[in-house]
Amino acid sequence: MCKVSVILTSYNNPVFLERAIKSVLSQTFEDYQLIIADDNSSNKDVYDVISRYQNHKKVRYFNSNIKEEDRLKTARYATQINYAVREYATGKYLLYLADDDFYYPTMLEKMVAFAEVNSYDVVYCKQDFADVDGNVRSFRFPNEILSHGMDSVDHNQVMTSRESFDKVNGWEDDPGCWGGADGYFWQRLNDAGYLFYPIDTGEPLQAKTYREQSVQWRISQGMLPVVQ
Repeated sequence: MCKVSVILTSYNNPVFLERAIKSVLSQTFEDYQLIIADDNSSNKDVYDVISRYQNHKKVRYFNSNIKEEDRLKTARYATQINYAVREYATGKYLLYLADDDFYYPTMLEKMVAFAEVNSYDVVYCKQDFADVDGNVRSFRFPNEILSHGMDSVDHNQVMTSRESFDKVNGWEDDPGCWGGADGYFWQRLNDAGYLFYPIDTGEPLQAKTYREQSVQWRISQGMLPVVQ
């Protein structure tokens, strides 16, 4: 058992993946596991990156081995998160991370302390928006208790308890949720009575990178989210 399980979803993104992994392994908080959930990437450079870390004592790794003809049948990152949590996660708390985003070093320490001292099941932090070169452009932080998390917070900036995840039966992975599976998960949590509590540290604890060919970019262009 550990205090926190971080689920890092990976697909065809070797350029930023190592930064994401390192951002977890460099945390000031030590009682965690990192689960790397690769969705059968076709870019072999992804596995070169993962191979450098998969034997780390805090890392668990699995490949979905999804067939290409089945890839559009679910919102894949949500499916991967659900599988990672149910088959590998041992943490009291769950954090979620995309392969082009990253945590600042005190993310886990401050999020866990905030949840523990207040007995909160769902907490969120301030999030930087960065370009592909790492330049911060803006940030997201409603800084209020949210009874409607959809479209208000991103999945990288939220920590949930495993108990709350199980109570709402995990993430919604219907294929129609590609552009916002996190939002549908937030709605499940809100509908079950969970509120989202903000931790205001005065500074962001996590950063999100927007880039061409990301899921969000492709959907905004009216394109399928899976071809990279």
